[in-house]
Amino acid sequence: MEHLSRSEIKRQHKQIEQAAREMLELNNQQLIRLKLGDELIEAIQLTRSLKGGALKRQTKYVAKLLKEEPLGDILEQLKWMKGSKLQENKLHHQAEFHRDAIINEALEAREQSLREGTDFEMDWPSGTIERVVEDLSGIDEKDVRRLVYQYVRTRNKVHYRELFRTIRAAVERRKLDEADATRER
Repeated sequence: MEHLSRSEIKRQHKQIEQAAREMLELNNQQLIRLKLGDELIEAIQLTRSLKGGALKRQTKYVAKLLKEEPLGDILEQLKWMKGSKLQENKLHHQAEFHRDAIINEALEAREQSLREGTDFEMDWPSGTIERVVEDLSGIDEKDVRRLVYQYVRTRNKVHYRELFRTIRAAVERRKLDEADATRER
């Protein structure tokens, strides 16, 4: 698995805290529909009477408890209940993360080939592309390699954006497939 940067870890924590803040605005009926653990529901209900620093601390505690819950399902339900954009942002960041990991690996491979005096080929060995293709079934490895190769050679942002769109579509397809599988159960 790819190494998460500090920035990515911070983004994930902020997303969980934002989900916690959105949950604090829900009424008791909506909380019950989320199917949360009892400790988390109690922590959310306790937060309603707090202000200032105590509210911030309790919100962080709710976020900590939220990390132990199935976050994908909760974000999806918040989307339907409140029009939350957290699920969409999560998909966007996943696509960015995959794109950047692939691009960084390709840039390193190109630098290595320049040092060795060899040509950088489109079929360079890439563990990252293999993992992404395995993770996002339905993504065309040749298309990804072509876009990455063209970007690394030319630094043309068109290829960079097209790679992102390709990966983003695959991430969304995976999310839809997971939702279909959940509904079928």
